[in-house]
Amino acid sequence: MGEYCYNTLSQISLNVKGINNVIKRQKILTFLKKENTKIALLSETHLTDNEHLKLRRNWVGQVHYSSHNSKSRGVAILIHRSLPFTLEKTMSDNDGRYVLISGFLYGEHILIGCIYGPNIYEATFFPKLLSDIASVHTPYIVVGGDFNCIHDPNVDQAPPRSTSTSRKSLRLREFCQDLELYDTWRVTNPRERDYTFFSQPHQTFSRIDFFLSSRMILDRVRNCSISTCTISDHSPVILCISPPYADPASRHWRMNPSLLSYPSFTNYITDQWNFFMDTNKTPDVNPSLLWETAKAFIRGCVISYTTAQKKAAIKDQLHLERIVQETELQFKNTPSRALSKKLEAARSALNQLLTKQAEATIFFAKHRLYQSGNKPGRLLARLTKGRMESPPGLPHSHTRQANKRQTKPNSDKWTLNNTVAAQKTQTRSQNLPNHKWQKTQTVTHANLQSVPHIFIFVLKNC
Repeated sequence: MGEYCYNTLSQISLNVKGINNVIKRQKILTFLKKENTKIALLSETHLTDNEHLKLRRNWVGQVHYSSHNSKSRGVAILIHRSLPFTLEKTMSDNDGRYVLISGFLYGEHILIGCIYGPNIYEATFFPKLLSDIASVHTPYIVVGGDFNCIHDPNVDQAPPRSTSTSRKSLRLREFCQDLELYDTWRVTNPRERDYTFFSQPHQTFSRIDFFLSSRMILDRVRNCSISTCTISDHSPVILCISPPYADPASRHWRMNPSLLSYPSFTNYITDQWNFFMDTNKTPDVNPSLLWETAKAFIRGCVISYTTAQKKAAIKDQLHLERIVQETELQFKNTPSRALSKKLEAARSALNQLLTKQAEATIFFAKHRLYQSGNKPGRLLARLTKGRMESPPGLPHSHTRQANKRQTKPNSDKWTLNNTVAAQKTQTRSQNLPNHKWQKTQTVTHANLQSVPHIFIFVLKNC
């Protein structure tokens, strides 16, 4: 897959070919997160305004879009929530062809655009786009997407065209000259040939997805590459730029409660628990000290188990990605029906694996939402913050459940909600049977012998 861009501002341009399906939408977001994406330019989303707002989840902090209908066109810019981008102005057309945003990133005035060019020649497309970009006076410009045209038919298409340059390509060249924009991939890879789209009807490869950058942006480019085509019929284009400074975020470990549903995990924990107790349980050891030590030991075992499982899953995914990449390269060089079938089979296997991961991610997201409920916490604070920062005239949230949870920041309502929550917690603690409290409060040699049941009960409630 694409090269990771650590300590850089990673941008990805991808034609997603419609993301109305929630599973495919999650796969796209998971792929972008895996690639450490800070800014994603998605074209041909096939989403309405309300559906575009649903992309604001997980790592996505801002969503800027231009919609057409649920069956064609549509573009969106996703910005990572850790990126300190302050929006100044949004410009878009009414046909879902492009969206431009200008604002301040790391203290610099920048313009970012996502483009989905027309399939046929339209005389008004590039002039209108040129007018909107020129209205923002900044030396930092980067636009990307699916332009549906190529720069040079001799090197950006295979087999090369024998006819003259098309009108779309001529208008694209004039557009770049007027704004002093450069084809970033071609500048960083001057002698290479690679393509982002394969047309089955015409049996041709073409590079119609690319980034256009101004000179100030081009000076900071560390890498620009074309990744493997897996979850769409277009290959993603990855652009890595050196920012003025890095702002890494920290992560905290959480136990995955779904592990308890796997017999292999419970057997592993049981064996490790028995091993620990046989080794450390002696009459001279204090039960409380033994209990605290056992919890630390089991936690280490859980981390070791999950790390091994994650490495195995990543190994399988990388193996399939490598097969897809090698087969795709062979198919580009020597197209044949056998290679085409082999490539489709490898992509299908990889797609099934990614679908399984996306379904698991959606399940855990629903699980966290169910656990949080109406409790005051990080989820409610994040939704409230999004409500306060939403531009006028736009919905404050992107899901019906979020709308139900969000309320106006009225101090009386907050006080009432906290009081009710405290009363519910006190009532639950009073109604809880005494033997359940004894499981967590009293630790003796007798109840330590019940293997991991006590530990699992406490671990799930920590």
